[in-house]
Amino acid sequence: MSDDQRNHPDDRLDPPAEESVDVGGHPKGTLAIVGIYGLLFVIGWLIMYFGVFVPRGPLTE
Repeated sequence: MSDDQRNHPDDRLDPPAEESVDVGGHPKGTLAIVGIYGLLFVIGWLIMYFGVFVPRGPLTE
């Protein structure tokens, strides 16, 4: 077997051009989770405000 046919350890470090990985994108799944959390937080706050605090009226009468 010639040296050209053997797998050298250095060959594993550099992936071929066809298998290059794009690491420059934004984390879309994380942004979706944070957006859903923010939306649920705002909805919960509005429910508390209009369902609990507004019906009770002002603190002083």
